[in-house]
Amino acid sequence: MKYYMHTGGQQLGPFEESELLSHGLTASTMVWREGMPDWVAASQVPELSHLLPPSQQPPTYQQQPQPGYGPQPQRPAMPDTYLVWAILATLLCCMPFGIVSIVKASQVSSLYYQGNYAEARAASRAARNWAIASAVSSGAIVLVYVAVFFGAVLIGQL
Repeated sequence: MKYYMHTGGQQLGPFEESELLSHGLTASTMVWREGMPDWVAASQVPELSHLLPPSQQPPTYQQQPQPGYGPQPQRPAMPDTYLVWAILATLLCCMPFGIVSIVKASQVSSLYYQGNYAEARAASRAARNWAIASAVSSGAIVLVYVAVFFGAVLIGQL
């Protein structure tokens, strides 16, 4: 690859890489080669850095990991909140159990994002169980109501 140098107000070259030092190449010497969009300092051309003395080579920075910003551990999947079921259970079934289910369902995502995965799973299970309890209890209440109604009808016919 042939390089041109710009030193002392004049353009010199083309030179092979091996000839650049003998013509006064320094880290601040402006160089250009075919394929480069513009003239740049020799220290900015990676393939020329080995020609420069260590004191003139560009500093190399090693990426140091920042404390607390290392690779993030894999999170388990977020458990289901069962919020929709909790709301439906509150509106259509037994309100007291449904409200408890809503409270538990709302705790799932906040516990998960705090990193309390076991507590998030427990809140998810509790939300599901309270929603089921709401539906079962309202079903039981309906059955008791129907039994009492038909019992009253039967007693009235006697």
